[in-house]
This record gives sequence, structure tokens and C-alpha cells, in this order.
Amino acid sequence: MPLARRLRLDDVVTSFPELGPTVPDGGYAWIVLYGVFLVQMTIPSLLSMYGIVLGYINENEANDFDVWSEEIILAPILFTAFSNLADPWTRMIVIMASVPRLIGIIGVFLLAVGIIATGYLATGGVGAYLASSSAGAVMGVGASFVMLLSEYVLRKNFRKKLPLALTLKNIGASFGLVLIPTVTNVLLHEVKLKSGLLLMTIVLMPTALGILMFRLPTPQEISSPYSLLLSTEEDNELPIRISPDIPESTHHSNGQNNFENPEYAEVEGRTHIGGLYSEGNNIYAYENPNEDVDLFVNPIVHSDSKWKHQLRPLRTFRFWGVVVGWVGVKVSALFFWILLPVLFYGVANHSYGWMSLSTLAGFLTFFPSVSSIKVLQMTTQTRRLYFGLSSWLCSVALIGLNYATNYSWIIIYTILGGISIGSLSSCQDLPLYDILGAETVRCVHKGFYSIVGLCILFFCFVHSVDFCLNFTALLLFIGGFYWILSPVVSLIKDSRYTHSHAIHRTSRGET
Repeated sequence: MPLARRLRLDDVVTSFPELGPTVPDGGYAWIVLYGVFLVQMTIPSLLSMYGIVLGYINENEANDFDVWSEEIILAPILFTAFSNLADPWTRMIVIMASVPRLIGIIGVFLLAVGIIATGYLATGGVGAYLASSSAGAVMGVGASFVMLLSEYVLRKNFRKKLPLALTLKNIGASFGLVLIPTVTNVLLHEVKLKSGLLLMTIVLMPTALGILMFRLPTPQEISSPYSLLLSTEEDNELPIRISPDIPESTHHSNGQNNFENPEYAEVEGRTHIGGLYSEGNNIYAYENPNEDVDLFVNPIVHSDSKWKHQLRPLRTFRFWGVVVGWVGVKVSALFFWILLPVLFYGVANHSYGWMSLSTLAGFLTFFPSVSSIKVLQMTTQTRRLYFGLSSWLCSVALIGLNYATNYSWIIIYTILGGISIGSLSSCQDLPLYDILGAETVRCVHKGFYSIVGLCILFFCFVHSVDFCLNFTALLLFIGGFYWILSPVVSLIKDSRYTHSHAIHRTSRGET
């Protein structure tokens, strides 16, 4: 049978026509998506779970309660910090692993150990001292394994329908933010604190079940005689792809573009033109089993120049502006979920009001999660505006929660916080690639997440609710300003160019 009969066109929209493997986008991939839904329903909700725990402790120790005197407060902070610190290394393990389910089960085991350890954290015991410094770190590493694995498997099984899959994943996280706090509250009031925390490991059962559903596409499902010339690690390193948004009016007559930073003009030109569904402009070549000639040879890169290339973005204002915004986004979700019940109880002093407030905030995240399918299809500049405005809204919500003095105002700021936190969480990876560019993110990935994790560790030593909330709001404001600045500057340049071009055409018509 001639080989030509086995050719299949890849239906994925890219920057240029190409032939390549066809991702399933159906069949067992929907089972994988359901497994990812279960994972997202549990892991992101752990922060809100510890918020309920702190609210329960506050309710039972109302007279002498100090949130920073509770050892358990370190667990969610270390959880967030180490999930970022471990991200670059767990990503490499996930990509290289031949048995993805085993990696996921290891992550669940680490999460279970961390949750059990926090049972001693909240009530003392012989393991309290050890747990205070290790429980959150172990949980963070485990969460990094599970979350990166779910993202990796999801993108391997979906390509054309990836925006829909990512939207359903976000909806799963919102569903967990409503369900998990309710389950935690019931357990704590039924079996008390220590036993309730130990029993909270049952929330990881859906996580383990979802991981058992994970599977990478088999060679039979990807039935194409084409092989990827670029590495599969690069292909799966990015989240959803960036859509082109450079208007024609930004092109001068000499063919150059008005980029915000000329230093990254070449990088952004390569990464932004690929379209929303492109996988990094990867090139596929036909496999000819009878041909032994190596047509493609990787260039030799000297170690000195390689390090200079990787460190070059760290000397730019753009990199540190993104770091500030990213730390603000991560810490805002952390403090919003763990401090919301405590802040409400300090204002309203209602036994079950803090529980209802946490559930309300989780329910409000459904709106940005459902609308994230539209956000994924926005242009780069529009997404930056969306992310920047959400950062500002979250900044206002945190300051308002810190200074609210009555029930009505804390409800209003909770609504603003739930919507803004949901907006930031549903598309938090996209602005990173929108600003830095795909190639730059690959280059500084390890350093970026390590710096972010170390910055979050700083909050372990700050024992002040006022300072944490106000400083986080400042980081969000600065980050939001940086994300909004670029689209505004581009809009001004575009309007000026259009105006000058119209004047030029008018003057030419008069002459």
C-alpha cells in the first residue's frame, strides 16, 4: 500500500499550513478531562479549607485568638511558596516520566502526609515542631506534581478543543471552592479539630480517582507518519497559545512594528503570530524509514553564551515587573481564602456567617470561570487589560476587607474579591506569556518561579494581617498598572499614527 494513503492533514489552525499528528480531541480524552476536573475540584480548594480551619479555631478561641500565634497558619503559606519553588523541577519529572499515573499518586501521597501533619500542627502533639516546618512544604511539592501532571495530560489529549477543556477545568476549581469548605466545616463541627483535619484526607480520594483516569494518547490514536522535529517538551511547555493582536496601523512604512520593547521584538514576533491553537509553530516532517541521512542538526551553543542568553531577561524592567505582579496574584489568593473567615468573624462575630461568606466567595468564582472561554480567545492586548483590571479590583477588595467595619461592607468586598480572584486564577498563565513571550518564558522559567517562591516565603516572617493585606494590595496595584500600561501605550501610538496618517492623506489630497 502506498505511503501517501496514510497522510492526514492536521486541522489545527497555525501560522502556516503544516502536516502533523492529530490529537484525539475526543473518545477517551473526555474521560481524561473528567479526571482533570476531579483534580481541580480538590487541589486549589486546599487554601479555602485552611481558611475554614482558622475560622473554626477563632470561633472556639474567640477571647485570646491571634491568627499568627497558630502554627497552622504556616502550612498554607509554605504550601503556596513550595508549589512555585518546585514547579521547574517537577515539570521536568512529569514530562520525562514514562508512567504519569505513578507521578500523580506520589503527589497525592505527599498531600495526604502534609494534611495529616497539620492535624498535629493545630492541636500540638509530639510532631508539632517538625510539622510546622515541613507540612506545607511537602504539600506544595505534592500539589505541584499533581497540578502540572493534569495540565500536561490535558494538553496532550486536547488541541482543537483545548479552550473548552481549560474552561471546564476552571469550572472544576470553582466547584471545589464551594464544596470543599462546606465538607471541612461539617467535619470540624462533627468530630472536632484534630480528627476533622485527619479525616480531611478524604478530599484527596477524588484526586486519586481522577489521576487513575489519566492517560496519554497512544500511537494508534495519533495515527500519522509524521514525527515532531522539535522536542515534545517544548510543545507541551506552554499553556494555551497566544493570539495575534498587532493591528495593521502599527506597521510603519518600513515594515517595522511598534513593540513595547524592541529588545523582544523578534521573540514576540515569533510567538504571537502562531494563533490561539498553534503549538509553538512546531514543524513536522514526514518519516521515511529508508532514509538515514540527518537533515537537521542542532547548533552547538557554548555554555558561556547559553548562560548569558538565559540571564539577559533578568536585567530588564519587564521581567521584574511581571515578578511583582505574579507574586501579588499568588499571595492575594492565599490571604483572601485563609483570612476571609477570620476577618468576617472579627466584624460580625457570627458563628456560621464566616462559613457562608467563604461559600459565597467560591460561588462567585463561577462567573469568571465560565467566561474564561472568551478570555482565552481574546487578543493579547485585551487580555492584558482584563488581567490588569482584575488585579486592581482584587487590590480594592483586600484593602476593603482589612478596613471593613460592618456586615454590609464586608459582603460587598467579598463579592469583589470572589470575582477578581476567580478572574486572576482562570487565566493567570496567559499574561505571563503575553508580556514576556514564549521563548523568554522558556529561558527564565526556573529562575522566575524560584524568585516568586522565595518572595512568598517572606510572608512567613511577617506576623501582621494589616501589613500582609496592604502590601499584597500594593503588589497587585503595581502589577495591574504594568499590565494595563502596555495596551494603553499601544492604543495611544495607534491613534496617533492613524491621526497623522489621516492628516497626511488629507494634505496630499489638497495638493
